[in-house]
Amino acid sequence: MWPEADLYALSVDPGVPMEFGGRPVKTTFLDRPALRNNRAVTLPLMPLAWQFVGRHKYDIVITSHHAFASSNALTRPTGRHYVYVHTPARYVWTPELDGRGRSRALTPVRAVLKQIDRRSVTGIQSIAANSKAVAERIERFWGRSADVIHPPTDTDFFTQGRNDAVTVDVPDNFLLGIGRWILYKNMDMVIRIAEKAGMPAVIAGRGPEKDRLVSLAATATVPVKIIESPSNDEVRELYRRADVLLFPTLEDFGLVPVEAMACGTPVIALNKGGAAETVIDGQTGALVEEHDLEAYASALSRALDVSPEQCRKRANKFNRSAFIAHVSEWIKVD
Repeated sequence: MWPEADLYALSVDPGVPMEFGGRPVKTTFLDRPALRNNRAVTLPLMPLAWQFVGRHKYDIVITSHHAFASSNALTRPTGRHYVYVHTPARYVWTPELDGRGRSRALTPVRAVLKQIDRRSVTGIQSIAANSKAVAERIERFWGRSADVIHPPTDTDFFTQGRNDAVTVDVPDNFLLGIGRWILYKNMDMVIRIAEKAGMPAVIAGRGPEKDRLVSLAATATVPVKIIESPSNDEVRELYRRADVLLFPTLEDFGLVPVEAMACGTPVIALNKGGAAETVIDGQTGALVEEHDLEAYASALSRALDVSPEQCRKRANKFNRSAFIAHVSEWIKVD
């Protein structure tokens, strides 16, 4: 959209592929391998780190907000600052949603960080949220209203069909869990749901929960395949070949269910957070009211009955063209 724009990030994990259009990214002093997964150390320093990426240089700043990114001082005094919010910092405002933020070491600094976070949004021109759930948090925590602009899904890449040239060692029928292997993603529950349903499961992703998931898979009463760090082509084939994607977590938006639907695969998810805005119960999968093993397993027949074409049609509501149009309208920059 703006080819001459500069890009800034708190840190960049080389193990996680990210697309920056070939442009260099300037990072903060927290961009150290030893610090990336140590929230107890880095969290109190994040507002300060953003102050060092540059000050009062730009007429227009668009911030993709996570973990105090909105506190950057890149905008000139007469400039405009637009903030697209993935969520107000979970570690500060909603640690109950993410176990990584429950450290006792963080407790004394949370009250101070809440004040800093509230102050950082006072000079912002306009705020957009990636879901209705996040917009509600913004109003509750920051006292600001926000437009809702759902993130883009690459529906040109995630498509229906099957590519047998891509090898994925999976059974003919299986339930899929895909995402980062961290505690709040509940990948262990995917295994338990599969056991309840009497179907094989495939768990794909990467993260610190690997050893526990491998152990659970080895003792499961159904076949469980663990696939670590699948390529993009492999991820697409997993979506295409799965009977159902299981998404037993509360996410701010959640791209995974939309990617699965773009491949024609139904989704079973919790009727809260972003999934409640993307998955249509009985049309593109099934939504459950309780985060309960029996509820997820009972929803399987309802999800299996939906049309792959309806799933694809729904996913197209969240494609890149829709996102660009909504962002352009929000910012109104020629």
